[in-house]
Amino acid sequence: MRLFWITILILVGAGLAAFFLIPSQEIAPTPVVAISTNSAPAVATVTAPTLTPVDQLTLPLSASRPATAPTPGSFTNGLDQIIKDAKVRPGRLVEKDGAIIADGKFVIQGKGTKESPYEVTWELLMSASDTYIPRLGEKEIPQRIAMLNGRYVRISGYIAFPLIVTESSECLVMLNQWDGCCIGVPPSPYDAIEVKLATPADNSKRHVIRVGTLEGVFHIDPYVVEKWLVGLYTMDNATLSTEM
Repeated sequence: MRLFWITILILVGAGLAAFFLIPSQEIAPTPVVAISTNSAPAVATVTAPTLTPVDQLTLPLSASRPATAPTPGSFTNGLDQIIKDAKVRPGRLVEKDGAIIADGKFVIQGKGTKESPYEVTWELLMSASDTYIPRLGEKEIPQRIAMLNGRYVRISGYIAFPLIVTESSECLVMLNQWDGCCIGVPPSPYDAIEVKLATPADNSKRHVIRVGTLEGVFHIDPYVVEKWLVGLYTMDNATLSTEM
């Protein structure tokens, strides 16, 4: 699966090379406009509802479970996770109406089990970029994301398969459209998941934009090359549904 990210690096490098080879054009200077800073904008005050803490839900932690790979379906609030080259940044998880509210912003439905996977958004996964940027020495994974490690997760997005095979058990699920070669924008490590499917999928129609929903065991697996983050999320034993 890391081949996907090597391909992305090659594409980005080719784009940069083309940019520097194109002759530059003279650009007219932009007039500078003075902006007054005498008045400050009004800030609205919002009172947050009182919620019930769930940092210690009813299901106990398994003492025999390896911290780096919790048993799928076993409870973890994220603080017990040991993630390669990173540490967990504590947050606030609360329960309301059967869902988990993470840091007052992200709503996570489900229980993290095969029967009831966590339903996560790309906004949640991308929020790791707030505190996890290895090239800047920032190596903290938010608790709201660490709690997903080793749990069953459901997410929808664009699907890209390897281009050289007609059937594949590996793919990328991404926030944005990309066909793996020519159409769309290559993903970043924060808005893509490397997926291993439980059953190989048909890839005979290359360059076809696919949208689908994936369910599987989610992992936080940083892939860092010379301090640059190349990949972050993986999923295994996954099932793919293209019926949206």
